[in-house]
Amino acid sequence: MKLLKLEVWNFKPFRNLVLPQDDIEFPEGLIIIKGPNSTGKSSLFESILWCLWGPTSVSDLNNDELVSFSSTFCRVILQFEVAGARYKIDRRYDSADGMAVVLYMKQDSAWKQITNKSSSVGRKLDEILNLELNQALKTLFVRQGEVSELANAKAVTLRNLLVDIYDIDILKGMTKHLDYFESELAAKVKILSDEYQSPESIQEEVQRCKDRITDYTKSVENRNQEIASTEKLLKDIPSSSSLQKVNDIMTKLDQNNRDLERLTKELENDMSKAGLLDADEVLVQARLDSLKKVKERSETDLEEIEAQKQSIDQETGKISGINHDLKEKITTLTASRNDENDTICPTCSKPLSPKERDNLVADYKKEIKSGTAELKELETQRKKHATDTKLIDGKLREIDVSIEATKKTKTTKKQVDEIQSEISNNKNTLDKIVSSVGVSDIGELLQKYKVPSVSSLQLTIAKLQTTLEQAKKSTKEIEENILREELLISDLAGKEARMKEMGAEIEELKRVDEHAKYVRRKLVSGFVADYVFQKRLIGIIRSATNQYARFFTNGQYTGIDLEPTQSKGRSGSGLLLKIWDERDQAWKKTGQLSFGDKTAISLALRLGISRTMSSIRALRDSPAVSPRVRSVLLDEPLGGLDKMRREAVVSNLVNDKNFEQIFLITHTDVQGWEGVPSIDVAKEGSSSTATLEM
Repeated sequence: MKLLKLEVWNFKPFRNLVLPQDDIEFPEGLIIIKGPNSTGKSSLFESILWCLWGPTSVSDLNNDELVSFSSTFCRVILQFEVAGARYKIDRRYDSADGMAVVLYMKQDSAWKQITNKSSSVGRKLDEILNLELNQALKTLFVRQGEVSELANAKAVTLRNLLVDIYDIDILKGMTKHLDYFESELAAKVKILSDEYQSPESIQEEVQRCKDRITDYTKSVENRNQEIASTEKLLKDIPSSSSLQKVNDIMTKLDQNNRDLERLTKELENDMSKAGLLDADEVLVQARLDSLKKVKERSETDLEEIEAQKQSIDQETGKISGINHDLKEKITTLTASRNDENDTICPTCSKPLSPKERDNLVADYKKEIKSGTAELKELETQRKKHATDTKLIDGKLREIDVSIEATKKTKTTKKQVDEIQSEISNNKNTLDKIVSSVGVSDIGELLQKYKVPSVSSLQLTIAKLQTTLEQAKKSTKEIEENILREELLISDLAGKEARMKEMGAEIEELKRVDEHAKYVRRKLVSGFVADYVFQKRLIGIIRSATNQYARFFTNGQYTGIDLEPTQSKGRSGSGLLLKIWDERDQAWKKTGQLSFGDKTAISLALRLGISRTMSSIRALRDSPAVSPRVRSVLLDEPLGGLDKMRREAVVSNLVNDKNFEQIFLITHTDVQGWEGVPSIDVAKEGSSSTATLEM
């Protein structure tokens, strides 16, 4: 992949940047990006990554944090070439509308849109580059500090870094599967352990069941004696059904009288609220029809007022929007007064002279003033409509109360008539019932059984009947308890056998779990070190790295090797970085090197890794399709190198044909590197600029 052109708007410190300017494109080979600290050199790389893959490729910042201060959107357009075909990605983020991205391909002299959805753009980019986002970032981008991380890493850490860089999915998948398998085993053991009960405790529970059966049997005998005694008492008392009828009728009459009194008061109250002097059905219906007509007229008036308010709101919004746009244009024109160049018209993009600009500002202010006056008039009209609305709402509430009271008057009048008829019927029924029980009136009935009321006599009968029913119910429940205990004893016998089997299963699962842990910790980890690194990757990395090590150190260090190690602790196997010192004729560890030597060797190792990423297959079954990313972005890799080493690095990278392009960020001295294209990044006020110098 070769980067051709970059356009940036409001991305971090860059407000408006086109790189390279005019009609030229980024050249092939080494391109140095230089400038003081905090000017935006790393942000330039981030804009490229964000344009290609979105926010997941840029540090820990979200989209809103990438937008320049005082701006509401950012946009990046990147043109690039892959295998002779030219592509363009246009990615934009707006805090209101969210993310938008379009991928184009150049056909003849025109750009043709391929897709415009984030997910489909991502998939198409994977297809174009022949690798996914994580792998592409590790191939294309060497982050600031990553070089020193490789130099100072311990053996285990270095191996894990390389596993992560090469993204050996099959091994990660094996580890993930074993982790999941161990979690499943642990969950099964916990479930079984929570359910497990020792056979000894089950035997104790069986004995408790037998003791309860003995107690239940004695209780049944006592209940049967109580039932026989209660049945004998009930034979000498008059029929409870006759007493119940008398009591029911008397209760109904009392309730009827109370209901009649209550409904009469309700009827008078409803008539007062409805404005009626009589509850005649014809008068009530006439009043109801009149109220409905008044309500319909009021609702029509209210709808007209609401329509007028809505029209005022629309006009207010329109004028406010125009005033807002005019203020923004005034701000733009006013801010440009100190600019030596001609001002650009914010409406038609036409260049303006200072006088034209000032006239245009005056016109905008006049139009804003007119709009503000109109807004005040509209607000006055809306307040009046709001007052009218409040009055009509109050009137409608009063009408609804009257309508509801009128409707209720009809219902209440009907209920009064029904209660009066029911009272008459109940009195006739009571006279008949009293005669049927052999007495002339209620008083004679109460005196006969020496109770103060019918309810007292009825209560006596009810108590005896309740005692009898409870005794029978309790006897049945106790018999059911005996049956449940006998069934529980039978179930416990089967449970004891199951618990013995479950205990054996728990022990077997624990043995399997220990075996899975051994496989994950020893076999899979060992396979990574022994096969992938020793058999495949180490030789490839060594071959790709040695050339860089020799040139970056002016021939002092000519070979890099990765020696597999095996830790005795829990950390597992690792890789020891060793370097051949041509001057001392000896292999050295990184701890024996100076800081500058470490930096040079680490940079050589990291570039060798990026170089191998375009062709390597860590495993025999890895995909055979070669990635098409043969460019690299190096963020501040030269810190710690002296001038001679920096010149050696640059001289080698200038002639390096392993990459189509190498973008190298540095803020160190670049004197003497004439002929190397460079991008100068600088601060201008609160924003940054960048210029390509060929």
